[in-house]
Amino acid sequence: MLKIFLRLFSFLFLLIGGLVTILKLNNKNRQMLDKERLTFQVRQTLGAVSSTLEANKNNHSDSEPEEFLLIKGNKNARGELIYHVPGGAFYERTNPVELFRTEEEALQKGYRKSSR
Repeated sequence: MLKIFLRLFSFLFLLIGGLVTILKLNNKNRQMLDKERLTFQVRQTLGAVSSTLEANKNNHSDSEPEEFLLIKGNKNARGELIYHVPGGAFYERTNPVELFRTEEEALQKGYRKSSR
């Protein structure tokens, strides 16, 4: 009877020890996966920021400073390209798609002058 009890006790001890080990490994694996997921997300974000900064650097490297680009160009509701000069009725509320130094430059790009 004592032998059976000892065998049963040993078996239960090993079974419980194995379950504890499995739970610990599962927790460590979950932590590792969380770290890998976070690392992946950070790399994606840094890549996106880097490419955006590079694109902005390339777009602004040969352009004029914005203080000299006073003429605002955008599209109206009908899709027409229109430019607005300082003092015009819509100049202050226009969100420019493009900026120009001169009216001639805007005309060359296919824009027409705002009627107001």
